[in-house]
Amino acid sequence: MRAALHVIATVVLLPYIALAAGFLLLGQAISRGSLLSILDALLSQFLWIVPWGAIGMAVAIFLVAALGLSPGSRWLGGACLFVIAAACLVIIVVMPTAPMSPGQWLFLLPCALVLLFGGWLCRVEWLARP
Repeated sequence: MRAALHVIATVVLLPYIALAAGFLLLGQAISRGSLLSILDALLSQFLWIVPWGAIGMAVAIFLVAALGLSPGSRWLGGACLFVIAAACLVIIVVMPTAPMSPGQWLFLLPCALVLLFGGWLCRVEWLARP
């Protein structure tokens, strides 16, 4: 049951990872100043993401999901879920300049639940190790 919940939690994190990555990439591009610099930054990011970033992200997500399938490494998978969810929440909450509405907080609720689940899973599996 814990393995299935771990895989589901990994899948739930995917839109939050994409949103946080988008905030970071756009924030970096916008900080350049001029329109030509923004377009140059977006093009260079795109040229790096297409061959390497997409493959690396897919492999990383697959590895995080696979860590939860084995009882011996499930604590590490829970720790990865905890860290990824915490990073996504911090980026999504800190990056926007406007105050967040109740609907936006509701949108972040599944990510917060994955954060709690990852911490709980890490703790329970760590204590259950022989």
